[in-house]
Amino acid sequence: MKITAITPYIAYNGISDLVFVKVETDEPGLFGWGECSLPAKPQGVSGAVRDLEPLILGADPERTEWAWQRMYRHAYWRGGPIQTSALSGIDVALWDIRGKLAGKSVAALLGGPVRDKVKAYANLGLSLSPEEFRDRVAVAMDMGFKAVKIYPLPAVAMTEGLASIRQIVACCEAVRDALGDDMDYAIDMHGRPSASLSIAIEEAVRHTNPMWIEEPVPAESNAALERLAQHSKTPLAVGERMFTRWAFREVLENEWAGIIQPDVSNAGGISELVRIASLAEMYGVTFAPHNPNGPVQAAASLNLAAYAQNFSLLETRHTNLEWTGKLSSYVPRVDADGYLAMPQGPGLGIEIDEGFLKSQTEGQWVPESFRSDGSIADW
Repeated sequence: MKITAITPYIAYNGISDLVFVKVETDEPGLFGWGECSLPAKPQGVSGAVRDLEPLILGADPERTEWAWQRMYRHAYWRGGPIQTSALSGIDVALWDIRGKLAGKSVAALLGGPVRDKVKAYANLGLSLSPEEFRDRVAVAMDMGFKAVKIYPLPAVAMTEGLASIRQIVACCEAVRDALGDDMDYAIDMHGRPSASLSIAIEEAVRHTNPMWIEEPVPAESNAALERLAQHSKTPLAVGERMFTRWAFREVLENEWAGIIQPDVSNAGGISELVRIASLAEMYGVTFAPHNPNGPVQAAASLNLAAYAQNFSLLETRHTNLEWTGKLSSYVPRVDADGYLAMPQGPGLGIEIDEGFLKSQTEGQWVPESFRSDGSIADW
């Protein structure tokens, strides 16, 4: 059996742009789906998929590790978000094929699930309005979620005064009040604040007892993360913009974060996330995958969450589910207790409507953020 074609697809769902990969074989009807969504970089990722295609055309699709190593090591230039995302999508599709061949789920191929269902939290998005966050919490709770995540930061500069911090605190207090003491919430700072500002924010919101503060400092600076870790009493979560195990090594060895959040569509696929989760377990660090994009990513993340002993919570896109249902046989909906059931079927347990996918290729998504003085801020 051989790989005969690798095809990237760009789609727009009204919230973001997504990139999917179909890997086909010479076995009639046997193919796999992967996802390598890297929002705002769809053309680059799609091109990188095509760059990788000649390396594994004709290869045995069951040799996932051989394919991973060849795609990763084939050129002088390694890593980076675009290259590693393309690799990730292909790797996920190959695991989907392996599962279909074996008649087993990816979690079963990895050694079998250690849990039957996966607890999820709802990504409530960005707002600066406490009342809007209250409304979003109510919607999520009605759906069954027991935990949420919020983005309460304005387009901050490196240094901010009391007004910005009070605005953040007001949002966090509103969410805690809406949830009560029996449910949980996390704060995502999207890598916007400097270490100094992040230290001030963490101290100001500490009384609301967030589960964690995510991306609390710029992803480019481990020194900033180290400084914050020395002061923060709230657990820190990082990793959605880190790629492969080598990027996580320093964070884990120095215990700068209590939660890591690698993205299966960007950090190296299923093959690499298994390794990253295992390394994190060795250091007593929680594994909570970044999972805000499409349904193939969600299915891959669910299989990893079922398998990894140190898994805690899975990020879930709980809006735009009607669009997802048109594309995918699996739609991530929580039950009344806030848990996601595993997709059913071999491989990832998901089928994609290729016709609908091909009809969703027109659009554009340009995420930007500007400060009040007109200067460009981190999105």
